[in-house]
Amino acid sequence: MLQTKQARIFTAVILTGILSVSSGFILTKNATALSANFLAENSQAVVKQNGKLAPLPRSVANAVLQDISRREGIAINKLKITDYSRQTWRNGCLELPKPDELCTQALVPGWRVVVTHGRQKWVYHTNNTGSILRIKENNPSTIRPVPIPASELPPPLDRNMVFREISSGGFAGRTYETVLLNDGTLIRVRIGDANDSERSVRRVTVAQVRQFQRVINREKNIFRNVSYPAPGGAADFITYTLTSRRGTVQYNDISRNNLPEDVQTVVKAWSQLVSTAK
Repeated sequence: MLQTKQARIFTAVILTGILSVSSGFILTKNATALSANFLAENSQAVVKQNGKLAPLPRSVANAVLQDISRREGIAINKLKITDYSRQTWRNGCLELPKPDELCTQALVPGWRVVVTHGRQKWVYHTNNTGSILRIKENNPSTIRPVPIPASELPPPLDRNMVFREISSGGFAGRTYETVLLNDGTLIRVRIGDANDSERSVRRVTVAQVRQFQRVINREKNIFRNVSYPAPGGAADFITYTLTSRRGTVQYNDISRNNLPEDVQTVVKAWSQLVSTAK
């Protein structure tokens, strides 16, 4: 009887030991797996961070900034690179093919670079050195400006003028000139009206004039003597010619929504100013 009880105790001890060893093995295995997963996740994060921290080559930065400066007429020191990352493009067009362009099917290591100037943003795809680059159109329908011939530019503003708008065309084919003076006087006349019968004189406050001046000074780079032309075949549209002390910009009413943001900002500010005149 005593021998049987001792045998049972011995068996229980053996089973407990086996279970303890098994449990320890399972815990160790789980801990090892957890540790491996944790390191993998953190390794991926470190790789991503290191990739982000890799410096952008000076040749790439210079190529991108010079291209924007040439396209937009903006001084390089007014541009800022806000983001960049290493990329491997899937074709020779850097994944930004032009219409009907055939691209070589080769991997091209390079960079994606984001540049801003105020409210505008440009995204570039480049190769490793910046010798090849493509610009990604943020808005494919945005109109490209063209230079206004010197012979077609309006005269510069008089000393007491802040701003001038000349509108022409439309169904009536008439031309109007609206001028804002330093003291807030807003004068509108019809060009070619011998009797001056459509002249109107209204006013805005000097504070409103100063506020508008801040807008056109902030967006001064749009006044580069350029025009945003109407689509081919368009008719009966009104052309607006806006002149500040820095120069002129021209656009038309049917393309207004496709203008760059900085041009739209000035157009909107001018429209609001005119609408509040009394």
